[in-house]
Amino acid sequence: MTLRTRIAVATAAIVTTVIVALSLATYLTMSRQLIHQTDDSLDARVSAIADTLRSDRFSAGLGRRFRNPLGEALLPTRFDTITQVIDESGQIMIGIGPVDLPVSESVLTVARDPFGGYLRSTISINGVPHRMLTVPLASGGALQLAKDITDVQRARGTIRDWTIIFTVLGVVAAAGSGWLIARRTARPIQLLAQAAEDVATTSNLETRLDVKGDAEVNRLVDSFNSMLSALSTSSERQRQLIQDTSHEIRTPLTSLRANSELLEREDLPVETRNGILRDIRSEVDELSALSAELSALATDQRLNEAPSEVDLFEVANEVADRARRRTGREIHVIGASSVVELRRGQFERAVHNLVDNALKFSPLSTPVVIDVATNSLSVTDHGPGISTVDKPRVFDRFYRADATRSLPGSGLGLAIVKQFADDHGAILHILDVPTGGTTMRIVFPVSH
Repeated sequence: MTLRTRIAVATAAIVTTVIVALSLATYLTMSRQLIHQTDDSLDARVSAIADTLRSDRFSAGLGRRFRNPLGEALLPTRFDTITQVIDESGQIMIGIGPVDLPVSESVLTVARDPFGGYLRSTISINGVPHRMLTVPLASGGALQLAKDITDVQRARGTIRDWTIIFTVLGVVAAAGSGWLIARRTARPIQLLAQAAEDVATTSNLETRLDVKGDAEVNRLVDSFNSMLSALSTSSERQRQLIQDTSHEIRTPLTSLRANSELLEREDLPVETRNGILRDIRSEVDELSALSAELSALATDQRLNEAPSEVDLFEVANEVADRARRRTGREIHVIGASSVVELRRGQFERAVHNLVDNALKFSPLSTPVVIDVATNSLSVTDHGPGISTVDKPRVFDRFYRADATRSLPGSGLGLAIVKQFADDHGAILHILDVPTGGTTMRIVFPVSH
């Protein structure tokens, strides 16, 4: 069953239930009201008759000889009601009307108990419906008063018929409304599904959905378009990364091929051969470093590592110690403890890249300084600095300034730093040092 069908069926079922309930309640209320009106009429008449009969004495043998005017109290009932008085045995003592009213066991129970209460019932006399009220008499026996309710039953039938008609019409209207609501609700979802199928079939991430609707639908459409935009950007970045990687790998591979061909020469001097081997090892090391940095860029650390509270000063000292042992260079760590919630492994890699970059450009006689402040970390070198033209692009993958193309490196180190900053909502600043050099600063958002 489709979503549209389920919504239509659910809407129609709810509305139908409400209509049927209201129709049934209306019919029952009006039917009871009609019966109550008849009962009220009988109550008013039987009260006056009972008062008169309780004050008079009637002989037991009057029977039906006195059907017409038998007292001022009974005269008003002779035109539209049947009235009769019975004794405790059920014998008719007085009767006004064309027929006798039935005397059932329930009626006798009322006649035999002056304080037993009254009895209301709907009876049929010669196929004609009557509403009957039986009340006990103080002197014994009971008074029965019945009224023809043919008009009432006819009115109830008319109400029932019209109720059924309006219920059917309401159900049809509910089904139509449910279908329209379902169509309007499901259409944006159908368009989204169709767009998703088109993207899956054509791999065209430039598709954009233009569907207008309620606030929730508009939000869904905006989210879908944002998702496609993000996927398109990611796909373009992957494509660009592959192209850049292919370009960067081509150079060391070409060098390796040329050196391997030189090694095939039998008359190659030993010193030249050893130099070529050193070059090959250097190229292999460069390819290994490139492979590691590409893996770091391609891996989404947000999925592999959960954020935790990390002391920036502690990590800075650990990275500085490893760099000192590896290079023998002088690295100073200043500042104080500052705890930030981040991914420790990714942060260590970013700081390591900043320190390596600073060591590469800073003279051997000058130290690299790591400065830890509240929610920030800075790495300062005393090298030639970064030109104004290069500053906007130093964090791009494989970008290398003209002045640094002869230096070793893949051009991915600062791109990894930029990715770390983006993943943590941090901001990167490039600051010039007045005495010469550059400060790279990571500023983390203030936690609340």
